[in-house]
Amino acid sequence: MPSFQSPLPEIANDASSRIRYSFNDDWRFHKGDFLDAHAPEAPDQSWRKLRLPHDWAIEGPFDEKYNARCGGLPFHGIAWYRKRFFIPEHFADKAISIEFDGAMNNSEVWINGHFLGKRPYGYIGFAYDVSRYIKFGEEDENVISVKLSPEDLSSRWYPGAGLYRNSWINFTEAIRVARNGTFVNTDSLEASHAKISLKTEIENLSNVKANIEVETKIYAPDQQLVAHEITPASVLSNEQTTHTQSLVIKSPIHWDINSPNLYKAVTSLIQNGEQTDKYETTFGLRAIEFNNADGFLLNGRKVPLQGVCLHHDLGPLGAAFNLRATERQLEIMKEMGVNAIRTSHNPPSIEQLDLCDRMGILVQVEAFDCWEMAKVENGYSKYFKDSHERDLRDMIRRDRNHPSVIMWSIGNEILEQRDGSLGPKIAKRLNNICHEEDPTRPTTAGFNIYPDAIDNGLAAAVDLVGLNYKPTRYKEVLQAHPDWIVYGAETCMTPTRPS
Repeated sequence: MPSFQSPLPEIANDASSRIRYSFNDDWRFHKGDFLDAHAPEAPDQSWRKLRLPHDWAIEGPFDEKYNARCGGLPFHGIAWYRKRFFIPEHFADKAISIEFDGAMNNSEVWINGHFLGKRPYGYIGFAYDVSRYIKFGEEDENVISVKLSPEDLSSRWYPGAGLYRNSWINFTEAIRVARNGTFVNTDSLEASHAKISLKTEIENLSNVKANIEVETKIYAPDQQLVAHEITPASVLSNEQTTHTQSLVIKSPIHWDINSPNLYKAVTSLIQNGEQTDKYETTFGLRAIEFNNADGFLLNGRKVPLQGVCLHHDLGPLGAAFNLRATERQLEIMKEMGVNAIRTSHNPPSIEQLDLCDRMGILVQVEAFDCWEMAKVENGYSKYFKDSHERDLRDMIRRDRNHPSVIMWSIGNEILEQRDGSLGPKIAKRLNNICHEEDPTRPTTAGFNIYPDAIDNGLAAAVDLVGLNYKPTRYKEVLQAHPDWIVYGAETCMTPTRPS
């Protein structure tokens, strides 16, 4: 029996309302195009067997004909991934989705021959609901097909290729918490108590209105229950609603870079006495503040940001996510004295932020390296107009519960800095999206074109002005704009003497 055989014994008797299982095993891979590879009947017996995450580019061959800035490796071209699997019959009443944390890039996905969608941006994860297309039982196999077609001249650094981050299969009931559907905010943080608000987006996939109870339990770092709330809610048929709860945590334990304590919120949806979903959210209790006198304050304490710009690949290991390699990378950073990283210049892996939460490393999550104006011929600028809002919202919704994340970057050295009409307009739109999804963190961007970005109003469209290089100009900028909060977003590792 093909790939879903191994987890069958484990999930067959699982009565949980929400099941999340790794979908990494037993894939087949074909480098190059393949006729009708999206069709279930397409022959794939000769394809290479592998386990995700996978980066086909790091396998080579190294050749000078490939872009030297991208490692001289073949990250572009067409390739296919296919997986055959079975689903037990008793899951027929579940909502089923398949999720990819990263697919580099221009992904197109089919299930049993049905086209699910396309996502051009390789750095942000996505999920497709496959419930209506799934076949159930040990005699009916399902086939998922993924086509990737990264282009040459689409990156300024080594991006990797393939299904390079983890994949998952999810089973839920019809009444459920939406994907990345919780947001925990610390409204106030005192020595004696913390007030938090928890927003939960609830989906009703059924054909009738649902009257439910939303139960949230908060567990401290030592796993002790410290807060509990039950409130009623109703969700119309095939609709979604946002439900807000307020809770008080006594004697709160702060998250800090020196003591990265983590709490857990467990949200249960209950209908007619039965649990329809159970959703867990890890978060930290911490207060952040930026001002132009003290810089960055964490829990009221001045903390100088000693940061690095860190790309997503793992050096000679390539771009395929590896937990221990990522952890070791961060350990090396901490040994150097680093307390903050900038995810240059794209969204990081989910697990990297989990590690930063646990290791006490502050993070600037960056969304884009370009907007509408191209830096490379086939870069994200080709897709920015159609994709930027979905990609940015997905990024923030995924990452906004991480206490390590302290700011959102909407762009790095974007060429619109020279365009006084287009640049500020786009910056304001991106800034507003960030604040709509998360009003608790400031926005920023990395500016390297002086004085254009400052003079034309683009820099004024973000909360924190990140300046790249030219440190001798910082004083000049602050003298002209004394109310701005300015920091070095990217600069040399060695000191330079003023000219």
